[in-house]
Amino acid sequence: MPASPRRSSTVSLPIAIVLGLVCAGLGGFAGHMLAHRGQLGAYEPVSIVEAGLDFDARLDTGATVSSINAHAIEVVGGSTPPSVGDTGKQVRFTLENGRGESRRIEATIEQVRGIKTSDCQELRYHVYLTVRHRGESYRLLMNLNDRSGSKDKLLLGRNWLRHGFSVDVTKT
Repeated sequence: MPASPRRSSTVSLPIAIVLGLVCAGLGGFAGHMLAHRGQLGAYEPVSIVEAGLDFDARLDTGATVSSINAHAIEVVGGSTPPSVGDTGKQVRFTLENGRGESRRIEATIEQVRGIKTSDCQELRYHVYLTVRHRGESYRLLMNLNDRSGSKDKLLLGRNWLRHGFSVDVTKT
C-alpha cells in the first residue's frame, strides 16, 4: 500500500507569518508605550509620603543623589556640624515645598557625605524618603539641604532616574 501523501506545510506558512507580524507589532507597541511611560519632563509633580507634601521636582541629570529643601535640621543626640559619626542616628527636620507648605518629620541618617557644589564642598545628611509619582512609590536616598533661596525645592538626581526613567527636555 502506498504511503499516504504528506500535507504541505505551505498552508501554515502564511498563518505563521501573519502571527509573527502581529506578535512583533504588539511587542513593538508595548515597548514603545513602556519607553514613553518612563519619559519625564524637566519638572514632574511628586509627593513625599512621610510629610504629605507635594513638590514640583526638577530632574537634575548632573546630580548623583537627589536633594530636598530641609531646614531646622536637628540630630537627636548628635553633633553640629554634620559628622560621619551621626550615621544611624535620628534626624528631625522641616521640609518645605515651593508653595510654602511645611512639615516637621524624622528619619534615620543613612550616611553623611561630602557634596560638591559650584561654589563649595560641604557635608550633608542623607536619609531615605518615599517619593510618590504617578501612583507608584519609590524609596529614594536624598540629601537634606536648605534650598530656601532656590526656586527648585526638590531635585531628583540620577538615583531617581535609575528607576527606569529618562528625561525628555522637550516636555515641560
